[in-house]
Amino acid sequence: MSQAIRRLDIEDLVRSDKEAMLCMANLNWNRESLPDETTINQMHFNKPQLRSAMVGANEEYAVWGRGTGKSEGLISVKSKRNVEVMPRAHGCFVGATYLQLLERTLPPVVKGWEAMGWKKDRDFWIRQRPPKNLNIPEPIVGPLTPEHCIYFRNGAVASLVSQDRPGSANGKTVHWIVGDEAKFLDKKALDNELLMTNRGDERFFGGIPEFHSLLFATDMPTWKEAMWILDKEKDMDPQRVQLLMAIQVEIFKLWQLYLVHQGRAKTAVFNKIQSYQKQYDQIRRNTVLFSEASTWENVEGFGKRNIMKMKRNLPSFIYRTAILNMRPFLTQEAFYPELSSSRHTYDSYNYGHIDRGEFGKPTADDSRKDSDVDPELPLHGALDYGAHINTLALGQYCPGGFNVVKGLDVTHPRRLKDLAKAFLQYYQHHKAKLLYFYYDHTALTNNAVSDLSYADEWIALIKAGGWSVRSVYVGHTPGAAIRYEMWGKLLRGEHPMLRSVQFNRNNCYYILESMRHAKIKKGTGRDEFKKNKDDERNIEIDQRGTTHYSDAVDTLLYGVTERKPVVMSAGAVLTS
Repeated sequence: MSQAIRRLDIEDLVRSDKEAMLCMANLNWNRESLPDETTINQMHFNKPQLRSAMVGANEEYAVWGRGTGKSEGLISVKSKRNVEVMPRAHGCFVGATYLQLLERTLPPVVKGWEAMGWKKDRDFWIRQRPPKNLNIPEPIVGPLTPEHCIYFRNGAVASLVSQDRPGSANGKTVHWIVGDEAKFLDKKALDNELLMTNRGDERFFGGIPEFHSLLFATDMPTWKEAMWILDKEKDMDPQRVQLLMAIQVEIFKLWQLYLVHQGRAKTAVFNKIQSYQKQYDQIRRNTVLFSEASTWENVEGFGKRNIMKMKRNLPSFIYRTAILNMRPFLTQEAFYPELSSSRHTYDSYNYGHIDRGEFGKPTADDSRKDSDVDPELPLHGALDYGAHINTLALGQYCPGGFNVVKGLDVTHPRRLKDLAKAFLQYYQHHKAKLLYFYYDHTALTNNAVSDLSYADEWIALIKAGGWSVRSVYVGHTPGAAIRYEMWGKLLRGEHPMLRSVQFNRNNCYYILESMRHAKIKKGTGRDEFKKNKDDERNIEIDQRGTTHYSDAVDTLLYGVTERKPVVMSAGAVLTS
């Protein structure tokens, strides 16, 4: 075989399709037979990633469990392909928030690009234009400023579009779209804004299967509003997908023959490959691929031990959906049935602060990055206490309602003093250092390591940090039925004291997880039902996903609505 491979053969391979090259990388090359300048990168791809590469669909919707390599082995491969086959094209990466794109999506995608041979500041430039001396061509259509873009060596560009920055998609014409963490995207805004920009320029790229392509990836959605991506399965033609995979298998077999043939036979094999490739491209140009994969399909990369650890540590609902990728059964036994992602969550970042940061370096995790908190107004908070976890829910009044702005927690062996330290550090730049602290009878129990009650210890710790505390005792923990009815009114917008309650989606991640997974169960005696707290007794489970956080936010909103503190300004606080 070493005598059969010449420089021309390598050039032919490079000109052929990317998927064939992925297959070729697994053949046993004789290194001495290749030209000196030839570089071969061997990479591991799991089954879902290989299926995606073999099909090469124009539209792809991937619902894969955590740790399956959505960013490195799917998004990076597809986006690199888009850039390579469409020089000077304009694509975009879309996310629910700009911070998500910078801190969660791009780093692993960049890692994937680099694993495939690209190098930052040589082949692509993030949030800056390439050096002028490289004479890189301008994109056919593109942004006027580089702050929210990635530029590529062949003149292509990718905009970073986020739904929390209004108008970031307006006026654009794009040639491909990639969306990560699709379950957090607002589908209505996606349809009415960004997807409308994926149009035009047929004269430049018409006929290329990647032209106007879509890729949306996510782990299993658990909100009703995010179920749209599961509906995309109806748009897929399974026979079409199977045909594409069969063609790729034949192309792979032909490449193996190509390596051992000579002369006219070799040319005949190559012509047959080109014929198959043409058919393949024509079919995939109008193909939709929907795929589901559990974390077990990446067991070689993620590790069996890690998966089993997650099985032990995660609440069963989260393990089934996030790891096993099982579709959720949205039970009618939810304790907070009206809780909705679209109506009750929001994203709010201070991008004036964030944009000053450098890519690859995380933004300082403190309240300066939050634009939903007025630093001139006090905060309101409530705790849930326990031997294994202490949780804090924080909120602030807003016009017409109340925002739950942050959840903080510490787990064993860290204690209440560590939670106070986390609060003081996060809000060190908050100007109105006044905390309304709501607590019920459970906070009057003495701490196991102190003569002080939980409430007294917390107040002392916060005051020692330079804050003032106004404690509000709400009495005995209200019964489950009272809290259930209270939340029903709050979430429906029918409560007489608050027109609305909303949650900062990023800062309240575990509060929302706790509320979404909270269930009711049959009670005893006068209590017709109560909140199911069985998972709190399983200390092997990650307690952040159990009902601890939901109890903290219960106390917070019960205190806010029953005691009715009205905050007019930092210097004028009224309570009834």
